[in-house]
Amino acid sequence: MKVCSSEEARRIDFEASERYGIDPLLLMEDAGSSVYEVVRRNFGAAGKRVAVIAGTGNNGGDAMVAARRLHAAGAEVRVVVVGDPAKMTVLAKKQLETITKAGVPVAYVREEGELGSLGEALEWSEVAVVGLIGLGLRGEVRGVYRAAIELVNGSGKPVVSVDIPSGIDPDNGLVRGAAVKSTATVTFGAPKLGNVLYPGFHYCGKLFVSRLSYPPQLFERVNVELNVPVQPPERVRWGHKGTFGKLLAVAGARYYYGAPYYVSYSFLKAGGGYSRLAAPKSVVPFVAAKCSEVVYVPLEETSEGTIALSNLARLLELAAEYGIDIAAVGPGTSLNEETQQLVRELVAKLEVPVIVDGDGITAIAKEPEIVKERKAPTIITPHLVEFSRLTGLKPSEVQEDPVGSLRRACTELNAYIALKGAHTLVGYPAGRVYVNMTGNPGMAKAGSGDVLTGTIAAMYGIGYRDPGLAARMGVLVHGLAGDLAAEELGEDGVTPDDVLAKLVAAVRLLREKPQLIVERYFPCEI
Repeated sequence: MKVCSSEEARRIDFEASERYGIDPLLLMEDAGSSVYEVVRRNFGAAGKRVAVIAGTGNNGGDAMVAARRLHAAGAEVRVVVVGDPAKMTVLAKKQLETITKAGVPVAYVREEGELGSLGEALEWSEVAVVGLIGLGLRGEVRGVYRAAIELVNGSGKPVVSVDIPSGIDPDNGLVRGAAVKSTATVTFGAPKLGNVLYPGFHYCGKLFVSRLSYPPQLFERVNVELNVPVQPPERVRWGHKGTFGKLLAVAGARYYYGAPYYVSYSFLKAGGGYSRLAAPKSVVPFVAAKCSEVVYVPLEETSEGTIALSNLARLLELAAEYGIDIAAVGPGTSLNEETQQLVRELVAKLEVPVIVDGDGITAIAKEPEIVKERKAPTIITPHLVEFSRLTGLKPSEVQEDPVGSLRRACTELNAYIALKGAHTLVGYPAGRVYVNMTGNPGMAKAGSGDVLTGTIAAMYGIGYRDPGLAARMGVLVHGLAGDLAAEELGEDGVTPDDVLAKLVAAVRLLREKPQLIVERYFPCEI
C-alpha cells in the first residue's frame, strides 16, 4: 500500500482531473460517502445523533457530504461550520448549499465567542465527524480552530476524522499546536505520511482507506509504501546449518556483554544457521556461559578491553575461510579510537553484506566515504541520534522531514538504512522508503537494537537475499516479536530477552499466516 506526501496528494488530485477528466466533485462525493460508510458500520446511522464539524476548505466539503448521506440514512445531523464562510472553497460551498436545502441544521462559528453552538452540538451528539483542516494545514493551529479542536477532544464523544486528524502535519505526523484525537480516520486514495507516522498514527485511531475513483496508475510514482509481510522462502527439508546463513558478528567490549549476546543469538532464534561471534577474549567466557549455541572467536584486546586493530587480518581471513554470508559490525564495540579504526577498516574491506549498528555507526560517521565505496551491500540501523550523527542533521530537522532525510542519506551513502523508532522507516539506495507498522514502546530498551541486527542478518540467511527485503522483514519480525511479548507480559516489563524469545513465534506467523499480520496492523480498505 502506497503512502503519499501532501504534495503528492495534490498532484494526484490535479492529474485525476486534468489527465483523466475526473470531476473533483465526484471525488468529494466518494470521500464523503466513505466517511458516511465508516460511521454507519461502526456507530450506526438511523436514529443516531451526529455532529459534523466542518472547516471552510475541501476537507470540510467532504465532511458535509457525509452529513448529507447520514441525514438521508435517517440520522439526526447538526453541522457546525468553523471559520469564515466567505472564504469557503467552491466545492465546499456547493456542499453547504445542498445540505441547507435538504434541511440539515447549520450553525456558524466564525470566532471564539461563538463556540457555544459547537459545544452544544457536541454535548447533544452521540458521535462526531470532524473535517476542520486537512492537507492544507500551514503552521501551528491557532485561534478559533484550536479552540474547536480542544472542545472536540474534551467532549468525550467518538470522533471520525476526515482524511487526517485536524492539526496533524500530513508530511511527518507531528502535532501542530493541537490535533483531534480520533476514534477512527478515513483517508482517501492512500494513507498520508501523517496518518502512519507517530504521533499522527496515534491520533488517527482505527485507520481506514478509501481508494475513491483514482486511477491506480496515478500512484505509480509514489515511492513510499507500508512494509507489508513477504513470506520467506521455503526452509528446505534437506538443508543444513550452512544453508540458512552464516553470520560473523564483531561485537562487544569490556563491560558490554549484552550486545554481543543479543546479536549473535537472535540470528539463530530468527532462523539463521551458523552464528560466529568475534569478541574480546575477556568477554567471550561471560557470553559463552549464557549461550552455548554460538561459535566464539576470542580477539586480542586494547588496554581498555576493546577489540584491537591487530585483529583486522584475522577477521578478514575468517570471513573468507568460513564462507561468511553476512557480517554485523559495531554492537557494543565502544568508542575507543583504535577499535573505531578497526571497525572502519573492516567495513571497508569485507566483501560480504555488512550490517553496521551501534558504535559502528559512530565509526563510519567520521568517514562516510567508506560506505559509499563498498561494492557489497551495506545495511545501517541507526536510531534518531545516530542518524543525526551520520548525516550531520539536527534531530529536529530529521523529525520535520523523516522520509526526505532518510531518502537523501540512503542515496548519498548507497546504503540501506533502517531509521529506528516508532514505526521504523527502511530506506533503499534508489530512494524507495517503507514504513514498518509493528512494534511498541516497551521495546525502547538497551539491547533491543542488537536483537534487531541479528534478526535482519537471519532474514538474509534464511533466503531473503535482497538486502533491502531482509532489512524490511527483519524490522517487521522484530517488532512483531516485541508485540507478542507485550501481549503476554505488558509493555513496561518487556526486555530484549523477551523479544528474543518471541522471535520464533514471529517468524512462524510470517511464514504461515502473513494475512493475520496484515489484518492486525494495516489500514482497513473500504
